[in-house]
Amino acid sequence: MIRAVRDHLPGAVVHGAAAGLHLLVTLPGDVDDTAQAAAALRRGVKVQPLSWHGQRPQPPGLVLGYAANLPGDIERGITAVAAARHDLR
Repeated sequence: MIRAVRDHLPGAVVHGAAAGLHLLVTLPGDVDDTAQAAAALRRGVKVQPLSWHGQRPQPPGLVLGYAANLPGDIERGITAVAAARHDLR
């Protein structure tokens, strides 16, 4: 998943990779992470906006789960998240 994020989401920063079943990814620029998550869902990929998880202001981002997914499924999912990002522009 880390490689797919780097390949398909330029400027995104991965946090917490050693934590287990999820990656936290912050996104560059002025992104509405809730709109980004909704656009990804329209493309068939469920992610959570980082803003749902914070009590203080923070950079926009997404929480990406990867448990029980094959590498090819992860690659396709991140590709869909990237395409959804372009839908918002």
